[in-house]
Amino acid sequence: MIRKSWTIMALAAALAMGTQPAAAQGTGVLTSKAELEKSDPAVDGREGAKTYTTPNVVVPGDRIRLTLTFTNNGAAPSAKMILMNPIPTALVFDGTSDTTGFAVSVDGGKTFGALGDLKAGVEDAAPRPAVASDVTHVRWAWPDAIAPGESRSVAFFGRVQ
Repeated sequence: MIRKSWTIMALAAALAMGTQPAAAQGTGVLTSKAELEKSDPAVDGREGAKTYTTPNVVVPGDRIRLTLTFTNNGAAPSAKMILMNPIPTALVFDGTSDTTGFAVSVDGGKTFGALGDLKAGVEDAAPRPAVASDVTHVRWAWPDAIAPGESRSVAFFGRVQ
């Protein structure tokens, strides 16, 4: 069996396909970073520590952390910020720990909600409950303003297909 591998350059290109991360309001800079998750071996039944590194190559099954950072470089607070990012075609959505204001879309970014509340369309069949592989976009709506000169980061995970 041939396993498809991705170099970090190919993964970066795949991450860049489609809509770039976008800040809906505010004056600032939005950056993104992709890192490979590695886990230390389990000890005494406890999960091993996780580390994140910039990979040279990733293969199917690898878990990638994508971090989005917004920096307000304007003179006024950036209020009612919304960050939205498509799930790169090389990845399947695999969760987030940044749940404040978080929602997903399974319809190309048209509607957002909690994954458990969404339905996925199936051609010639009734919609079914959405699952992680249906997620097309992630979004955070931040309720509080970001002060000038301040930054805020969120991250989500994806599995390499």
